[in-house]
Amino acid sequence: MHWLFFPGFKSLGLDFVQWAIVFLCFYGIYQAIVSFRGFWPAKPLPPASSLRRFAVLVPAHNEEKVIGSLLDSFNKQTYPREFFDVYVACDACSDATPQIAKEHGGVVLLRNDPLHPGKTHNIRWALKNIPLDEYEAVVMFDADNLANPYFLSRMNDYLEAHPEAEAVQGYLDTKNFSDSWLTRVYALAYWYTNRFWQLARANWGLSATLGGTGLVITVPCIKRLGWDLHSLTEDLEFSAKLVLSGGKVHWNEWAITYDEKPLSYLASHRQRSRWMQGHYWVGWHYGPKLLAKFFTTFRFQYLDYFLYLLTPFIIILSFVLTAFEVVRWVMSPPASDLFFFWYWWIPFALLQSVYQLIIGPSLREGKVCLKYTAYLFYYAWYGITWIPVVFYALFLSGNQKHWVKTEHVRSLSIEEIVNVPELDDAKEI
Repeated sequence: MHWLFFPGFKSLGLDFVQWAIVFLCFYGIYQAIVSFRGFWPAKPLPPASSLRRFAVLVPAHNEEKVIGSLLDSFNKQTYPREFFDVYVACDACSDATPQIAKEHGGVVLLRNDPLHPGKTHNIRWALKNIPLDEYEAVVMFDADNLANPYFLSRMNDYLEAHPEAEAVQGYLDTKNFSDSWLTRVYALAYWYTNRFWQLARANWGLSATLGGTGLVITVPCIKRLGWDLHSLTEDLEFSAKLVLSGGKVHWNEWAITYDEKPLSYLASHRQRSRWMQGHYWVGWHYGPKLLAKFFTTFRFQYLDYFLYLLTPFIIILSFVLTAFEVVRWVMSPPASDLFFFWYWWIPFALLQSVYQLIIGPSLREGKVCLKYTAYLFYYAWYGITWIPVVFYALFLSGNQKHWVKTEHVRSLSIEEIVNVPELDDAKEI
């Protein structure tokens, strides 16, 4: 491995660069190894023999265009209606959201606290106003989503099959796939994440991560950890707290949520900036604790979640090193034995592209699927647009109070996404 100590690097003071590239390569290899377990399909869930009571919580701020469709999808669940209630926490709504929620069978909770806006604060307030002792678990959905007719049944099956589970994330799909190139690329990214990030980790026995919607948290877990969260990404922060406490987020492939993806680049930029802003904050506050926990217990789950929190920092490091190498190449073409340092990123970029454009869709459809390779340019452009997001969000990560709402406008019914069964039909999806 003489190339690690090439004299030219030392003379230029580039030891940090070479070791940073080695670290990025090991990081990429590690993620590739973890993702490999995504090729194992999820195990089918046996039907539960008992029914649990769920409180479905929907935080909402001016969601009159979409809230009715979501509540209709819960009214069409195969799960017995007397075993769940839907609470809509209307946060300073100035439109018809409360009225529509009530008309569609929701229990309306009215909140007006302009000094503490945002989903994190709204959920914390709502959990104090829901009689949690009457339920065994809380289901959280965003107002723009749709719930698969079997969602609650599959979550109930999972909780019975895994009594140790405290938090369970369901499969996140897209309800408006065909709207634009952007929504299609979002869908491809989510299909990849579901299979090769979430399911793969579940198959390794590691923790998945909560995705902000389509999730279940047991009431004892909420009481144990509380909801004293402070970031713009309450799902990620709660996941980190759960992992630090010795627990983990479970993954339920069979409980499906359909999420609305942004229609415009500007809306996407704002949404992703908020995600990264919160991700940085959680990384700063929980990353060192997870790493320390790993070195004191040597439980691999702590290291894996630390590396997940490290993701935006990895993106920045990769971009900076790439830009640095381009400048250095312009100034002085590289020696032949520095090939590794120039092209270290190519195998990972190719593997990621194959995963997202071919393997992910093929596994989802159950056959070889090449049609999404036509989206290679869009996929590459979508990846490039993450660069300004991660840099911009880094400088805003200290501010976790400025919450910018993503406008939701696609009022699709659950019947437009899937075939809605009769409530007495078979339980298989």
